[in-house]
Amino acid sequence: MNNKYGVYAKEVYMHLDINPATLRNWSTMIESHGYNFEKNPKGQRIYYQREIFALSNLKTLLAQRESLESATKAIAIKMIEQKSAETAIGAITENQQNKETITLSRSDLDNYIDNMEKKFSEFIAKRDSLFIEEMQKRDERLLEAINKMQLQIAASQEAIESNVQDDNKEDHTDIILNEIKELRQQINTSQTEGKKGLLQKLFGKD
Repeated sequence: MNNKYGVYAKEVYMHLDINPATLRNWSTMIESHGYNFEKNPKGQRIYYQREIFALSNLKTLLAQRESLESATKAIAIKMIEQKSAETAIGAITENQQNKETITLSRSDLDNYIDNMEKKFSEFIAKRDSLFIEEMQKRDERLLEAINKMQLQIAASQEAIESNVQDDNKEDHTDIILNEIKELRQQINTSQTEGKKGLLQKLFGKD
């Protein structure tokens, strides 16, 4: 697909192997984060190579269990920066053609692109930090539930010793201990999935 000439939605969703409603939803979400797709007089979106490549990356992020909100936001930011860079390069080219001079040096352009990449990296780092913080909060809630259950065990054992016959003590205690074991397994699973999710976001690997 040539970057110079855009295509309509049908060619894009066939190329990405997704359904039309999915493409429409993704595009709407990206636009909600500030990126504007070009449209024809009928209001139909026109997709260029830059946007098709970005949508392909979005599909990969979602396959790695990234949320639609954060994935579309990251893609929108990247496309906005790329579009700005292309506009700057286009202005340089036009100026060169009209005046046979270049007002922006290659060094300035490299610094501009480096700055955009830095901002995008900072956004990704902040997103991953928030993800880790959320996982820690979830683990804290599970630990709090275990502590409450342990207090219940102490109270239950006291009640059992006072009011329940010996043949019922063991059954009642086993039920509570099993509940604690399940809560601890949830914490281990939560921590394992949290680390795995973070590695997938950082490196795109299991």
